[in-house]
Amino acid sequence: MGTHYFKPLPFFLLIAFLQPSEAQTTREQTGKFRLFGKVIDAKAKSPLPGASVLIIDIAHGQSTDSDGGFSFTGLEQGRYRIITRFVGYVDDTVSILLTQDREQNIKMLAVDVELPAVTVTGRNQQDDLTGSNRSISVLTPEDLDRTRGQTLGATLEQIPGVTVLQTGPSISKPVVRGLHSERILVLNGGVPQEGQQWGGEHAPEIDPFAASRIEVLKGAAGVEYGAGAIGGVIRIEPKPWKETPGIDGQLTLNGFSNNRQGASSLFLEGAHEWLPGFAWHLRGSFRKAGNTEAPDYILGNTSFHEFDGSVGAGYSIDRTSLEVQYSNFDTELGIYRGSHIGSISDLQRAINAGRPLTDYPFTYDVRPPKQDITHELWSLKAGYSFPSVGQFELQFGRQSNHRQEFDAYRFFNNVQTLPTRAAFDLTLTTYTLDIKLKHDPVANFYGTIGASGMRQGNVDQGSSYLIPNFRSYSGGVYIIEAWTEDFLTLNAGIRYDYRLMRVYPHPPQLATGSTHNYSNVSGALGATYQFASEWSISGNLGTAFRPPSINELFSYGVHHGTAEFEIGDPNLKNERSYSADVTLRYIGEKNRAELSAYNNYMQDFIFLFPNPAPVLTLRGAFPSFSYKQANSVLRGIDGSIEYYCADWYSIGATLSIVRGQNLVTNEPLFQMPSDRLRLSSTFYWAASALFEKPYIELSTTLVRRQDRYPPNVDYLPPPPGYVTANVVIGANVIVGNQRLQCSLSVHNLFDHAYRDYLSRFRYYVDEPGRDFTLRLNIPFGGSDQKVSQ
Repeated sequence: MGTHYFKPLPFFLLIAFLQPSEAQTTREQTGKFRLFGKVIDAKAKSPLPGASVLIIDIAHGQSTDSDGGFSFTGLEQGRYRIITRFVGYVDDTVSILLTQDREQNIKMLAVDVELPAVTVTGRNQQDDLTGSNRSISVLTPEDLDRTRGQTLGATLEQIPGVTVLQTGPSISKPVVRGLHSERILVLNGGVPQEGQQWGGEHAPEIDPFAASRIEVLKGAAGVEYGAGAIGGVIRIEPKPWKETPGIDGQLTLNGFSNNRQGASSLFLEGAHEWLPGFAWHLRGSFRKAGNTEAPDYILGNTSFHEFDGSVGAGYSIDRTSLEVQYSNFDTELGIYRGSHIGSISDLQRAINAGRPLTDYPFTYDVRPPKQDITHELWSLKAGYSFPSVGQFELQFGRQSNHRQEFDAYRFFNNVQTLPTRAAFDLTLTTYTLDIKLKHDPVANFYGTIGASGMRQGNVDQGSSYLIPNFRSYSGGVYIIEAWTEDFLTLNAGIRYDYRLMRVYPHPPQLATGSTHNYSNVSGALGATYQFASEWSISGNLGTAFRPPSINELFSYGVHHGTAEFEIGDPNLKNERSYSADVTLRYIGEKNRAELSAYNNYMQDFIFLFPNPAPVLTLRGAFPSFSYKQANSVLRGIDGSIEYYCADWYSIGATLSIVRGQNLVTNEPLFQMPSDRLRLSSTFYWAASALFEKPYIELSTTLVRRQDRYPPNVDYLPPPPGYVTANVVIGANVIVGNQRLQCSLSVHNLFDHAYRDYLSRFRYYVDEPGRDFTLRLNIPFGGSDQKVSQ
């Protein structure tokens, strides 16, 4: 059944990818804005030619022309800090929110003494070429609108170099260049997301409707973000604060056919004339789904219910800003019932059967085995711009993550019953504090000095043991500096981190407590060179470290979410990464492409490895896995291309290839992502009185069978390669003077039965079958949502 090769594309998709010759496009790129204006003398009202205007956040600047004018194009939506300097004038620093093309005139005050000027050479208009020496992928609001209501992992799958580790249809977590869990830092509104992500099925507890923009930084980023960002950073940003007076909002409604899921989210935001600089927002989201269906059967007990809410307020005046946010994530989700087996013989029979041993009916009920998860987040952020110094920022966060996991059944006096008490009842409480100063440019140098701290404690009140109670304290200091001139940017950074972890006794598995200390240094060097008007090349060398997590050290028991018996090793050492990567970028007026290659040497790499035989417990038979450590290397390439062949037609592609090798045994690493290629073709039609921006996107994902795996260690060899086809049809529908955003998508169009190598349940069942999804966004209140008459 297996094959190492991609299956042929459907004929109509092949036709769609044929490229017209000498075609040009007039379609404008979306999500990019222009910032322009003049620098003038505040009293004389005369222009100031040659003044230096620098956007600090992206390190791009230029000198004003003979009329005092400046213009930056290709900017993403967001908040930017602009510093303007001119000899004989007081430095001017302003913070602006960019949501559309904007004119920003700057008035400067003259002084009697001559001040030093900042020399910043004007940049090419394609700012993205030199914006970062790292590979960074961005999902704009328009990109996110096409996947609203899905998990974070499913949303990020469209990014090259990102795959997902799945535990059933409702749980997925991002895998960036072969690394996941504690090695990937998720920033939720600037606060490090600290859930109990030590489990492969512990997905980030984040409202899928909340993100307005997502950035994925691929590769080690331990200098700025600390121990834990050894594999990359995912930044999830909420919608910027509203600036114009009034109340706006948006109602999002989703329907999914496969599991009959209904999802909705209501968002409100406001700003008021009676208090300039003040804004607020409010969101409530709800999702309810029944059992998921594979092409030939129903996956029993895969339904889930979820409710999320958030509220926030911000105030900004002159040089000061203050923000406060609160969010709550609450979900109850079932774990596939057929993964919890009563005996070793039944386990082998379930694996060999290739499908569920029981025919399950469709239901919305959630029964054990299941998870109940609640995550609360409080955030307070303050900022102040010191004249001639820089921008000072402070952010404090408090998080409480409550996770309950229930067995499929329990035994009492040899009688099997449903559990009434959670096997695991874990409460993780985390306090974080981040302080940084982004100093103003000095002789073409700019950078950030910062410090961070974290206090964390976990308490288990369940009936079973998997990890002990613990408390940890972490702290770090760092400095990052960059230098830019003409088309070259150089940067460097260094950081020191320290972590103290106290582990408490948990009889009978852990009779005594212990204290563990970890410390080390992270560093990075990078360069970006724009060697042509539309081309740049970037390189980065870095080293980062990660202390072993509590589960890697002390796990011993059945992990109910993954239906695995996990065994830790208290003698594990720090994991250290030595990485090198290079990124080639092309950004033309209409088209763009990026290709990255990387090599990541991991000293004492920690991984979960299958043991030869399953383990039989009072709760049943489970595959057994142990945490091990070995020097390893991960290397690969990933890239993307987007090309507009005509004003009615575009094509795109993303590629991800990763290779992991255990250097001690000279064998491939276990559970590395398979090679994958995604191809897409999008057709656009002219607007009409009823439809605006109509389009249809055809895409296919080709996944190669993973033939690089350690032999004779897994319970099943990797599944065959597969191809899935998807279709999305969308448009803005004009109803009266209101603009509604609508789309209909079909995932797994041909209802193909397949299994993914990174699915935790691939031993038992197929992936979900065909799924129709209807999405409707109804904006209201804002004049920008109205149709011009």
